[in-house]
Amino acid sequence: MRSPASLDTRLYRAALYLYPPVFRRDFAAEMVRVFDAARHERLLARPGGRLWAFRAHMWVDLAGAVVRQWLRTGWPVIAALSILYPLTAASALSSLWRRLPVVLPTGTADGDILVLEMLTAVVILLVAATIILTLWFTRPLLYRRGG
Repeated sequence: MRSPASLDTRLYRAALYLYPPVFRRDFAAEMVRVFDAARHERLLARPGGRLWAFRAHMWVDLAGAVVRQWLRTGWPVIAALSILYPLTAASALSSLWRRLPVVLPTGTADGDILVLEMLTAVVILLVAATIILTLWFTRPLLYRRGG
């Protein structure tokens, strides 16, 4: 009969969901075994001792490893580019807008509504283009089988 997992082990197993799916699928079981073995060794080395230093070390190590593994997938670069593209496009459009000889209606309400409609249209187009480009360029990552 299998002994119940400690609270530390259950928390560690739940924290493994922070890793990229491919990495988690390949290494999660081994990582949990290593964590259990290290915890057990720590308990044997200091019977009745506190595990706070061990827990702190493991959580810091886990946080660093999660960041490293996500950086290896390439997704942070894609996310950064997905954010920078609409910002750059909006900046370019706003500088272009200032140079165009556009004459808005003289009524304040009509001019405000027209500008709001144009801004809404530009934002919708930028968001749609960002989503389409992000999905297009991430297709190889979505269908990749290996890590």
